[in-house]
Amino acid sequence: MSQQEINDNFNLERKKHFDFYLPFYQEKNWQVIEDNINSTHKNPWDVKLEIFGEQYVLVDEKVIRKEWNDFLVEMIQDIKTGTLGWYFGSKDWVLYGSWENIEEVYPKSLYLIKMTELEKHINGMNGFVKTCISKKGWGNTWNILLNWNDLIKNNIVEKLI
Repeated sequence: MSQQEINDNFNLERKKHFDFYLPFYQEKNWQVIEDNINSTHKNPWDVKLEIFGEQYVLVDEKVIRKEWNDFLVEMIQDIKTGTLGWYFGSKDWVLYGSWENIEEVYPKSLYLIKMTELEKHINGMNGFVKTCISKKGWGNTWNILLNWNDLIKNNIVEKLI
């Protein structure tokens, strides 16, 4: 991935943070306590939200440029350097938005992924696991593929949009 493509991805994520995610939190009456989107150091989460009376969650926001039937869990961000993917690092939720048209404010779909439940699910997997390597990220990225419908059925994911 070229530096221009990396910059474009960061700019798109920042734009969706301000255009969609922050207003979405307001609609849900979730208060942003801390916002790391413009932080100069790497964080495993983007915002700390108070979702109800001193109940806090750390949220990692994802912006995906296409709608997919499967969910990619990024285990290794770059195989060459061994850099771990977003799966690792402390966060309570991942909000995973998919935009068919990036000019639209609202995503085509938005999933709330409960990280504790996802970790239990992945740690409990046995046998062959469906994976894929993507060359669209920082380098060659290794992902586990999971089916959205199975995750919803098992109360690991909630479809919000």
